[in-house]
Amino acid sequence: MSAAESIQMLEEAVSRLLDKYNEALKRIDDLMQTNAHQRDELIRTHADLVELQSKYKALQTAHALLSDSPEKDAARKQINALITKVDKTLEILRE
Repeated sequence: MSAAESIQMLEEAVSRLLDKYNEALKRIDDLMQTNAHQRDELIRTHADLVELQSKYKALQTAHALLSDSPEKDAARKQINALITKVDKTLEILRE
């Protein structure tokens, strides 16, 4: 094998390695974009979950208010706890 053939083979090998490297970079970029989209979706889903949990608590409280008096006391305690949580949340948002 001549020196020119060896150089040609080396150039081809380097070219293949560069192609694989560029493919790997593109794959990494695609995965990072997918990760960002999934993270955004997870954040939205979590916000929906928190909202639904809040609505569920409100429904439980409303139901308790319509029930017997011992349950009304529990409902009042729940309302006070919710108000406290809302106040704390507002304080955190103001900071």
